[in-house]
Order: sequence, then C-alpha cells, then structure tokens
Amino acid sequence: MEAQNRRSFIKKSTSALAGIGLYTSMPISYASKAPSDRVNIGVIGLGFGATNMRIMMEANAFVHCIAMCDVDQIKLEERASALKGKFPLNAGQIKLYNDFRKLIENKDIDGVIIATPDHWHAYVYAEAIKAGKAVYVEKPVGKTVAECNLMVDLQRKYNNVVTTGLWQISVDYFTEAFDILRSGELGDVYKAHAWITGGTDPVIYSTDPEKSPETLDYKMWLGPAPSRPYVQDRVRSWRHYWDYGGGRQTDWVHYLDSALDGIAALGYGRTYPKSVYSVGYKHPETMREVPSLQTSVFQFEDYHIVWEHQVSPLYNRGDGVAWIGSNGTLVCNRRGYEIFPANDRDGQPKIEAKKKQGSYANQYNHMINWANCIRNKDIKTNSPIDKGSYASALANIANISYRIGGRSLEYLPAEQKFHNNSEADSYIFPDYKNNWIYPNI
Repeated sequence: MEAQNRRSFIKKSTSALAGIGLYTSMPISYASKAPSDRVNIGVIGLGFGATNMRIMMEANAFVHCIAMCDVDQIKLEERASALKGKFPLNAGQIKLYNDFRKLIENKDIDGVIIATPDHWHAYVYAEAIKAGKAVYVEKPVGKTVAECNLMVDLQRKYNNVVTTGLWQISVDYFTEAFDILRSGELGDVYKAHAWITGGTDPVIYSTDPEKSPETLDYKMWLGPAPSRPYVQDRVRSWRHYWDYGGGRQTDWVHYLDSALDGIAALGYGRTYPKSVYSVGYKHPETMREVPSLQTSVFQFEDYHIVWEHQVSPLYNRGDGVAWIGSNGTLVCNRRGYEIFPANDRDGQPKIEAKKKQGSYANQYNHMINWANCIRNKDIKTNSPIDKGSYASALANIANISYRIGGRSLEYLPAEQKFHNNSEADSYIFPDYKNNWIYPNI
C-alpha cells in the first residue's frame, strides 16, 4: 500500500530537471497544416550518417538528400555515388563538402543529420541550430555533461525540430513494453537492468605515428580534440579513446535510454540519481583507453538502474533491458519482449507469461517521425533533445566515475557540478583545442 501511495504521488507531481527538461511521450499527433512538397536533408559524417540517410529516403518519398559532408574524400565520393545510384530522383544532385560549415550555409537545406565522432556533436549541432536547421543528432548527444545541457538550451532558444539517434523509442517492441509497465502488471518495479555483451580480447596495434592518408583532412577530423600524431586505430576506432568518445557506455546509451523510458512509463520524473558509480575491467595488453567490460549503477530514491557491458548474456539475450517487479520481470530488446512471472508462496505464477518475438527492429519509424515533424514544423519528435541529453548525461557521469577510480558521484544540475568532488568536476566541461571555441547560446 505504501509503495502504491508513493507511486500515485509521483505520478501527480513529477519534477522537472534543472538544465534538462521532461519530454512528451509517444504517440505524436502531427499538425493539420498542409506540408510542403519535399524535405531537403544534408548529412554530416558518412558512417552511420549515410545509413540514416538511406533509411530516411526509403521510408519517406518526399525526402531528398541534397548535400553530404565528410573529411575523408574517398568515403564522401563513395557514399554519394551509392546514394545517387539507389535514389536517382531524390539524390541525383548531391553537393559535396569537406567542411560542415559550408554545408550548413546552404539555404536549400531544411535539416541535417549529425553523425560525426562524438567530440564534434555539440559544435556542429550549435551551428546547425543557429542556422535554423532541423537536426538529427546521433547518440550520445554530447560527449560531456555540459555539452548535453548546452544542446537542450539551444533548442529551447531557437525552437528547432530536433530528434536524437536513440531510436528504440520508435520501435513497437519497446512501446508495447512501456504499455505493460503503465498497466501496473509487474507490481512494484524497483530495478531496471540494461546490458550488452562482448569479449575481452586485447586490441594490439602499432602506436608509432603514421602519415595520414592524403584523402583525409586529419586536422579537421581532430577539430576541438587535442592535437595528436595520426595513428590509424584512433581514427578507425575512435569510440575507444577518451578524446573522441566514451566506449560502450556512451555508444550503447540506447539501453540506458530505454530503461529510463520504462521508468518514466511507471510515472517517475526524470530527476538525477542520488549517486552514480561505475567500475570496469581493462585488458592489460590492449592499446585502447576505455574499459573492456564495465558496470554502472544509477541509484535513485525509489529504484535503481544497472547498465553493464559484460561477457555472458542475460535472459538468453545478448543485449536488452529488464524491468524487475514484485510480480515478474519484463525483458525487451530489438527482437521482441517477454514477461517472466514471479511465483507466489504456493509456487503459482503471479501474472501471465507473455512473449512477442519477431524480426530485428529497424529505424524506419524513427526516421518517418523526424521527416514528418520537419514537414509539419512539429517540434514534438519521438526522441527530443532533452530526453536524449538526459540519458547521454547519465552515461557521461558513469564514465567520469570510472575514470576517477569508481568513486560514487552525486551530480548537482542547478550548479552544474558534483557534490564535493573537484576531480570529477574537471570532466564536466570539454576543453576545446586548436582555436575551436566552445559554443555559446
């Protein structure tokens, strides 16, 4: 009864975040005004960016790709050629850029996809927002906590259509799982457990400086990151180096975000945890900087979330999220969901077992949502910047805890600092180098 009363109170009085606001849940109802004939998109960063563009065009006949940008000339030409071949009518006149600033200046572009390495996200986002562009920014939203906050503030000021690459919110497996959570079927939910699996084999390569390829603008690739001699692995596998990324913790913020979505479905507000701590294992022979395995715990007032990169699957799944309640456990990933009932004292299941399984989820619904929001000038996207920034900020805080020795941290959003921990504070803001200046609002 006490838990039910507490939950009822929380549902009625969810608190807003300082620096990161609450979001509007699906489903979205679009504006009734007649849309324009087409939406013109430019892509900045042609790894996942090219994939996102292809998915968006497959899902929306009115979408046109008119510009692409990358610091790797070979990748730029190859990705543009492939897209033109697949969509000759909607991508036949792509303009190519090596400098994202020139692409953003193109007044024919309605929206941009930002799929650069993480250390570029906030800067490119700020330029695009100020230029009036709609934005799709890949996850993690920002590389640092301060950048996550900045990106929310920019959207609030300029009121652009913004969505993030945390696309599981648009997948029916997850939205149906959230409906189950809202129903109260699981009873008192006290824990969410998110995980991915992987090996611990060391990555060994030459650390000797190399000559960067002539087709790569390495100086532009570095941008605001510290100047370092070119080493192929740092560019190819940039997520594994603190200068550019945050390892699996931020790369797979997807499942932390979904864990939080499920918690929100229970009626809890998106407040910061009372404490965050993270520990990990780094293979002694690996040349890379981030942990090979990692466990992060986010302790809130009435529940906690565990995020893990581990070796062994859970619930016979290599990745996913589980919400654990008094009546049973709900497990969900990109291939479906399942309810595992808890038993009562007589050994009888408290609730009915359920299972939905199907093909691997894709991003089509997510890209359809963003395209329609651009066309209808509707800022209520499925994964708005405040939602994505919140999950990304928590992932960044976990990495800070790991980097300072696994110490417990309490983040104070109103002050944008940690409680009594100056060492952790030094990681909140990025230190832009090479004459690049941290964006203002």
